[in-house]
Amino acid sequence: MDGLLRALIKTVRRRLRADEEVTVEAVTKELGYTRQYISGRFHRITGRLLSQFLKEKRLEKAARLLKGGNVRVSQVARRCGFDSENYFRQQFRMRYGMSPRQFRTHGTIRTSPRRQLALAAATA
Repeated sequence: MDGLLRALIKTVRRRLRADEEVTVEAVTKELGYTRQYISGRFHRITGRLLSQFLKEKRLEKAARLLKGGNVRVSQVARRCGFDSENYFRQQFRMRYGMSPRQFRTHGTIRTSPRRQLALAAATA
């Protein structure tokens, strides 16, 4: 795997664990490259938009927080970097097929086949 992509994934994981901002701007600034350079390189390597990848990671964190306790949905949204609770709910529903509240009660956290491949590649 590309060294920059490996550094990007490591940075995203660390920022998520530390409850730091996980946006294209924040991640690229920390890595010391321009937004355009890292976004373009990420897209060439993965075929995906960096912004979509980061939003997916923030939603995965939200799912873990929802399953892990009684944190209010609005607090989960803010903690995962969503300024609008309505936008968070909309994106969460699109990703998991149910509302955050429903997910807390009935949802399961699964690793997608695409994520399994990415994790395997990142640790290779």
